[in-house]
Amino acid sequence: MKLLLACLLGGSAGWALTAPGAGASAMATGYGAGLLWVGLLTSAMAFPYAALQFPSGILVDRFGVRAMAVAGLSLVVAAHLVALTAPLPWLALTARALSGAGFAVCFVCGAELARASGLGRRGMGVFGGFALATSGFAVLVVPFASVPLGWRGPWATTLAVTVPALVLAFFSPSVSSGGRTARGSVLDPQLLRLASVHAVTLGLGLVLSSWATTLLVDIWRFSPAVAAVVGSGILGLSVVSRPLGGLVPPARTRTVWVVALIACALATAALSWRTTPAVAVLAVLALGLFSGLPFASVVSAGQARAPERPAAAVGLMNTAAFGLVVAATPIVGWAADHGRAAPTLLVVALLWLVPLAVLPRVLSGEPAGRR
Repeated sequence: MKLLLACLLGGSAGWALTAPGAGASAMATGYGAGLLWVGLLTSAMAFPYAALQFPSGILVDRFGVRAMAVAGLSLVVAAHLVALTAPLPWLALTARALSGAGFAVCFVCGAELARASGLGRRGMGVFGGFALATSGFAVLVVPFASVPLGWRGPWATTLAVTVPALVLAFFSPSVSSGGRTARGSVLDPQLLRLASVHAVTLGLGLVLSSWATTLLVDIWRFSPAVAAVVGSGILGLSVVSRPLGGLVPPARTRTVWVVALIACALATAALSWRTTPAVAVLAVLALGLFSGLPFASVVSAGQARAPERPAAAVGLMNTAAFGLVVAATPIVGWAADHGRAAPTLLVVALLWLVPLAVLPRVLSGEPAGRR
């Protein structure tokens, strides 16, 4: 039940992130606004979602998972119910910002429940994979739901996945995090090193998946349809590789991180220069496979590094990752729009390698980063 609730918490957040973009046409028409405004709906959620990960972790450690999950989901449900009342742009932006705050709590609670499930890294991998899968599923479902529902489609479908999570959280047993009496700081150098790995593997993976279709069209001259199919491989394979990463033995963790970072850097660099189309396909497949492999082990390592404040540790790492998403996504989009996509991808390729300079040691049989 703990892992199920964890997946629902992470999955509802993943769905909400992509729902407005998936129903962009219906929302733009219903609100009498342009697609740029629909993009702002994503930013309105992403900013508080990124900024409040660490504070949310502190609150989860202090008040427990059940209480904070119910509070976070209740805020999301209330915001969406209000947003359904009228197609007012300011109301929609406000609802998205409040949802970002609520979902920040939900993701941290989900990670803590995955840890408490007793399945170790396997449970964390399933949690991470499910959160990504719902983002992709929203892209498929919301356009169809928007045909009868119009501008209400993204709001209503998000409620459909959030309300069951709220009901389950309300009736679930109390799950306490480790830090109600903790006095230690999570600003540990080893934890910050883990955060650098998490930031690029999660953050850059999401950034590149957001712009993969555009980059394949602009640089590789793929047709939009082919680019969409190929570009979806980053997100699609990450859904699979996150659970697979949870099966990696602790003794191999550091090796997997090194291989994943180097492979993603090479794949990103390969995308910057048009050659044969097969290279682009292989590069996208490599990004999808290797960017997801470190998720379970690095999150579990962060929790193990701060056993008295595990939720705050995850919140700190998520703040770094989603902060990178918020900062880098518009930069890559601007570069693609101004003919500078290729050099920008080379810079992104170098960012993949930054954690190698500070990578923590992982010894056989020990949690990542303990020595």
